Amino acid sequence: MIHDSGTRVWLAKGRCVVVRSPLILIVAACLAAAGLHAQDTLPAPLRDARALLGAGKVEDAIATAERYTRTEPRDARGFLVLGDAWFAHMPNGRFEAEAAYREAERLAPRDPEPPYRYAQVGLWLGGDDGEAMARQGLEHALALAPLYGDAWDEWLTLFRNAGSRRHMADLLAPHRDDPVVRSRLALLAIEDERYGDADRLLDAALATDSTNAEWLALRAQSAFEAGDTATGWAFYSRALAHADRDSTDALWHQVVGIAWPYEVREWEAGVPPDRKEGWLESFWARRNPDLFAGVNHRVVEHFARLRYAREHFPLQHPLISYHRSQIARAMNLEPSEGEREYYQRCEMSEVMQPAHLHEPYPEMCRNNGGADAECLALAAGVPLPGVSDASDRAHIVLDPWARVTDAEMNGAMATAPVFRGMRYLDLNLDLRSLDSVAARIGYNLATGLDDRGVMYLRFGPPDKRYVGGRNPADPHCSMMDVERWDYDAYGEVRFARPSAFSLTRTVPDMVFRAMNERQFAAVQTGLTMDASSEPAPLAFGIWTAQFPDPADVAATDVVVVSTRGEVAASLEGDTAAGATWIGRSGVTTVRSGPGVYVLVAQARDSGLLGRQTEAVTVRGFERAPALSQLLLAPAWGARVTGRGEMLAHLERTLTFPVGSTIRSYAEVVGLQPDSGVVRYRVDYLLLRTDAPERYYGADTWPGATTLEFERVGPAPPAGIEIETLDMVPAQVPPGTYVLRLRVRDEVTGLDAGRATIAFAVR
Repeated sequence: MIHDSGTRVWLAKGRCVVVRSPLILIVAACLAAAGLHAQDTLPAPLRDARALLGAGKVEDAIATAERYTRTEPRDARGFLVLGDAWFAHMPNGRFEAEAAYREAERLAPRDPEPPYRYAQVGLWLGGDDGEAMARQGLEHALALAPLYGDAWDEWLTLFRNAGSRRHMADLLAPHRDDPVVRSRLALLAIEDERYGDADRLLDAALATDSTNAEWLALRAQSAFEAGDTATGWAFYSRALAHADRDSTDALWHQVVGIAWPYEVREWEAGVPPDRKEGWLESFWARRNPDLFAGVNHRVVEHFARLRYAREHFPLQHPLISYHRSQIARAMNLEPSEGEREYYQRCEMSEVMQPAHLHEPYPEMCRNNGGADAECLALAAGVPLPGVSDASDRAHIVLDPWARVTDAEMNGAMATAPVFRGMRYLDLNLDLRSLDSVAARIGYNLATGLDDRGVMYLRFGPPDKRYVGGRNPADPHCSMMDVERWDYDAYGEVRFARPSAFSLTRTVPDMVFRAMNERQFAAVQTGLTMDASSEPAPLAFGIWTAQFPDPADVAATDVVVVSTRGEVAASLEGDTAAGATWIGRSGVTTVRSGPGVYVLVAQARDSGLLGRQTEAVTVRGFERAPALSQLLLAPAWGARVTGRGEMLAHLERTLTFPVGSTIRSYAEVVGLQPDSGVVRYRVDYLLLRTDAPERYYGADTWPGATTLEFERVGPAPPAGIEIETLDMVPAQVPPGTYVLRLRVRDEVTGLDAGRATIAFAVR
């Protein structure tokens, strides 16, 4: 794939497909090198024309092809080459290319190549005219040859409404004996919610190839959407098992709408076939809403959301440049005058409500009830540009473009943060910080959904949904071209049709249109995350400690501790899903190899569920000597004989009552024996501080208590030495502490490293 600003060119099956590209010579060269008719079978003049076109000599190529068509007016090949040459002259060559492909189609009515090339002109043009051309060309090509090139994939991207599906089903019906055509008819049936018809078609196709991952994925989707979860799981599991044969990336296309930006980049960079199964299993494992359940209900929920979003939020205008070009999106970033006026007239008053302020109102405004925008503006020293009578009471409308300088606005914001909600230009609406290629350009076209559909697919239904402005007293504010979705957990997401407010805005689809900082933050969430609708209100803390695995020197035991309730945890990498480990006592151990993972940790207490995820780097213990991390527990009468005993006494909250004797625990691996004896030095640093996070990574702790010991003992059979320390109450009066352990092998003189933990005594 070739990318540039405003360009998307696909090269597949020897053919280039272009959507709105300034690199038209590259595209023309692709078309010249491709085609149904092999280069060496063309007459010499047409071979010359293609060579000229490939060299960028467009005018010469046009002249050569025109001479040939004049001498051979009944050879469709000549008009195909002529159309390619004029296509390289876009936009000026639009009508000539269209006419040449039309003539080739007339001369070769059974050849799908001319209508396919005609459709490419429509794809390049975009807009209503381009859509009509693309529809006509692609449908004609598919009617002649339903498996022709990329025509099906392009049609799927562009036309997904019910009428188009019915028409395409009629065109494909004569070819339904082909299993591939059956699967395509099944996809159309799924999108029309005719799941019984889809199942029959897919079962017939699978009878010819029971390991086809695309057909298995569609069969699973049909079952999930129809509510048959058991059948859906059975087919989806089989689809994943054969993901290495998924040459069409059907499994990825089903989930791309909820992918995180880094996942999009990883997949587009290329996941090897033998890793696809593990990669997709890990994709879902990172989203598992309930590790205790044993079944990932997020998969089922995804397909239920997909069904609803497809029906209610389809992408109506996929050929507009906004969906296909960064440049076009950038040109639509700044709200039009009409958008600004509507927002100020119908929505801004809510931004100015007292609940959104983080600083007290000036005294003079408190006397007015704290809701008088004019009072606030005067208190901030901002000139008043006008008054809007948009509702039953007047609101000040601040226009930062025309009447207020940046210095004045910055001064106003310093004293009245409420005005931050009125600034549009500082919001970085092009989302460059989110990687716009991964996070923005793909979702709409890949899913066939507008931005409301993308948001619904990722987060489900909002807690509240509003259509129009916030001002019911003003009829102008009741327009259907603005929607606001309010999620209790994420904030308010605003959608609008920019073309409804200005003739210069050619974006008729509902798109993300954040108009203040809070809305923009919600858009950032919407484009970079996804979440289950299953509630998880339990608040809990999570912490981890890493230890060597006694049974496998190449593995690491990650102890995962929840501060309350039971705990379930898994470490999810990019190549395979990890096992889920459950600890009924709130402590569990996850075994893993070294690497970077996402820790999915959940707690359950009194029927309530809580969820957390965080990035974790798992270290290895192969390089000797090495020191584990620390555990803390109230001391008990006997000495520690093993890690299991320590975990049974562990203080999960790391908070100890006053008067406790606190026992620390660590493991040292790889000490060098000398005559069957190991000798090592340990240094403990104990620091009482109100800011433990400040010292956690610091090399020096001024004022810390130091405890030093020389340890000598028989070499441990498993090569793992247990190191413990009991801190008596006199050493740990009430307060917060950081404890650090450092170990050095006295035989080799090598440092085993250091480990640090924070705790409190209350």
